[in-house]
Amino acid sequence: MTTSAPESILDVISELLIERFEVPPEEVRAGARMRDLLTDSLMVVEMAIAVHETLGVKIEEEEVRGSTLAEFAASVEARRTDR
Repeated sequence: MTTSAPESILDVISELLIERFEVPPEEVRAGARMRDLLTDSLMVVEMAIAVHETLGVKIEEEEVRGSTLAEFAASVEARRTDR
């Protein structure tokens, strides 16, 4: 599995983290664990919904918890291109 994603998807998810979830911008790095950025289970659920609404990609909560920001963005991008 690749851990890189086109900058646009990474940027969109980073913006969601900063704007919607109020994660400090200095913490939003490609290698940051999503479970560290989204500190409670409600935030994880809300991120799954936000990604679906914004990018049209359905994701599972475990995918959010178990990856870095870059891995998560790459996974979302792979699903967008599979359509």
